[in-house]
Amino acid sequence: MLRLSERTLWYLTSLALLALLIVGVAINRAMSRYAESTYLVSHTRQLETAAESIRADLYSAQNSCLQYVFTGRPEALRAFETATDALPARFSELRSLTADNPGQQSILADLNPLINQQIAFLRTSAAVKDKGGSIELLQEFYSSDENLSPQIFAKLVTLRRDEERLLSQRTIISNETYATQKLVLSILFVVVLIFTVLNFIELIVQSRRRRNAEQVVRRLTGRMLQVQDEERRKLARDLHDGIGQIFAALKLELNQLKPDDSHSPHDSAIISSAMEQVNEGLNEARTISYLLHPPMLDEVGFVAAAKWLVNGFSQRSKIAVTLVTPDDLALPRDLELTLFRVLQESLTNIHRHSGSATADIVVTSNSSDVTMTITDYGKGIPELTLDNFRTNKSPSGVGLAGMRGRVADVDGILDLECPGQGTVVRVSIPVTQDSQTARISSAPRTVDGPYVPLNPPKESPGSALAELGARNPHS
Repeated sequence: MLRLSERTLWYLTSLALLALLIVGVAINRAMSRYAESTYLVSHTRQLETAAESIRADLYSAQNSCLQYVFTGRPEALRAFETATDALPARFSELRSLTADNPGQQSILADLNPLINQQIAFLRTSAAVKDKGGSIELLQEFYSSDENLSPQIFAKLVTLRRDEERLLSQRTIISNETYATQKLVLSILFVVVLIFTVLNFIELIVQSRRRRNAEQVVRRLTGRMLQVQDEERRKLARDLHDGIGQIFAALKLELNQLKPDDSHSPHDSAIISSAMEQVNEGLNEARTISYLLHPPMLDEVGFVAAAKWLVNGFSQRSKIAVTLVTPDDLALPRDLELTLFRVLQESLTNIHRHSGSATADIVVTSNSSDVTMTITDYGKGIPELTLDNFRTNKSPSGVGLAGMRGRVADVDGILDLECPGQGTVVRVSIPVTQDSQTARISSAPRTVDGPYVPLNPPKESPGSALAELGARNPHS
């Protein structure tokens, strides 16, 4: 896929914004045109209504006047007066509606005297009737003005046709404008859509590249942790096969020089001191070897290794730690190693930083995941460190980063909480269905061959744990 440069993306975004601006202006103009068309249609309807009102009033005035002339009924005269009184207002309204059209104003200029003549004629007819004029005289009077009404109605028809003609022209122009603006808006919509799709595709590409980079970093971190564990395993074996065997051989040699009467008191004291130092060195070698990589983690699983670690930590650090874990917990080796390292790191942090006298460890598991919660009741984690951890920034130490890296490498979640007092470390790791049936129990693999573990040290690993934690770069 062709990757767009950052400058090209800026250009596309700018063009998309410009196109949106043009779309906004075009829509505004289209709405203005639509409002104008609506107004013109309404104006035409108002003009037609006013013209028809004048026509109706003239018919009403004529019929009422004729009815009064030939019947003499007073209500006919009142109807005539009402119709003639309304005509000036109707004509004034029609004049205001045609104020912007000189042609229509010219028609109204010719129409006004005709209407006035018609009203004057009708009033004269009514007056003749009041003076007692004969029917013959009135018929002769009406026949002399028989062409006046058709002229008025013809002028009104001409006015309406002129307005309809203007409306037809305006409708054609409005339709053409609408079609043009519709075409422009359609083109601009397609352009904006293309720019938006291009930007979206580029965002997807960049997001995919970022996820790939994160996966690479994650795999690299996992590989580094794996190499670290292999180095620890190798170092533990070297301590056993090298220094441990040297101490064991030295102890055998010193056993042959047990203090007796043949030695001077000074030599006996030296031999006793050497035996004590050899025993202490042998125990420390065994303890450090177990802390680097407990062989029982490979032999009997996480539960036994965790109990051994917690018991030794409690005895040496004087911190009362309770451990609750299922006895039948069966997990793959990588998950057990992850839980053990998180537990080891958390105990080291409790010993070095919390100041808590007690701690609780609870391990639970179900068909989908395994959860380990480590709670202490000390002074807690500084707010800045906690915020940096939650926002995925670099914490003040690398111990938390190391734990999170280990947990993330097995698709787990590491969470920290400070509920007022103390700290809660919670680890949740998904477990596959296959791992529920049986624990992977193959022999540990090292670069130099199989590792034959030492017997568990008689001394608990608390002192060495504290010393190793102090030197641990992940703390």
